Amino acid sequence: MAKPDWGMLQQQFLAEHAITGISPKEWCELKELNYATARRYIKISSVQNAQKTAHKKLRTAQKKECAKESMRNSDIPDAQSNESSNAHDDENTFSLRNYGLTEQQSKFVSEYLIDLNRTGAYKRAGYKGEGNTAYVNATRMLRNAKVSRAITDALAERERRTEITQDAVLKIWWDIATADVNELTEYRRLCCRHCWGFGFNYQWRDSIEFEDAIKKAVVAKKPPPQDEGGYGYDETLDPNPDCPRCNGAGIGRAYFHDTRDLTGPARRVFAGVKEGKFGVEVITRNQDEALKMVAQHLGMLKNKTELTGADGGPVQTTGIDLSHLSLEQLMQLRQK
Repeated sequence: MAKPDWGMLQQQFLAEHAITGISPKEWCELKELNYATARRYIKISSVQNAQKTAHKKLRTAQKKECAKESMRNSDIPDAQSNESSNAHDDENTFSLRNYGLTEQQSKFVSEYLIDLNRTGAYKRAGYKGEGNTAYVNATRMLRNAKVSRAITDALAERERRTEITQDAVLKIWWDIATADVNELTEYRRLCCRHCWGFGFNYQWRDSIEFEDAIKKAVVAKKPPPQDEGGYGYDETLDPNPDCPRCNGAGIGRAYFHDTRDLTGPARRVFAGVKEGKFGVEVITRNQDEALKMVAQHLGMLKNKTELTGADGGPVQTTGIDLSHLSLEQLMQLRQK
């Protein structure tokens, strides 16, 4: 078989390419040539490539010029379209102007939404105060009905705009699984009535409590109580290690944090409270189940065990009842 004249074939291709724009691969297929071999000889010249690039740049520049002309003609929108746009914004855009807040209150809400730090937001909003004073005043600001509603609506609007993704759901599960329940409720060992009383005698909160106890004793015809231990009992203090009544162990008490102040994982794990005949019960979401969901998402759990036959094929049945055998026995039988 004669060797193809690649020089002549290249000239023919360039001539046809200049007219039709056919690609080298398509041309070789029409000529029944092996493109894997022919592509070393049948190709578009660098001159034609340069011309093609120049034409492309020229067309791009013309499109940009047309776009600029279009923008100049639409620089000034008509009044009707402008009114429609404003109405849309009023309906769908969250605005603090709708809550009747003062300028500083609006600033406080805006700053609080940045990092949910009440003290930092209080100071950045221009209010005066340091330390505990700033915290107390910021807390009072959060309790304001208008401010509270504005923050709640703003957070809801933010959640509406946020796109739900698998990563977001996984983050919620992880927050629930790793939340510290001590941020919700604690069991504390605190001082008894004798811990800090004079001479370790019974200590009263104040004189009013002592007088009420005397009245009850008179009604019940019992000996009146004494106040040798003094006044000022504070049940939030730690036990006195030298107290002979509780031996320094104090009294166990349940303590519940203000759930309005919860943030982050603690806020997610909290599911409400229930009041019953045994007192208040804090309801939390199942942390073990949340951790299981995280592990399952990461592929750390296997939901089922599959048995296969030789080389991954189906298990061959023999008609013998094997239902009474354990999994280990079945695996040993398969190996045999």
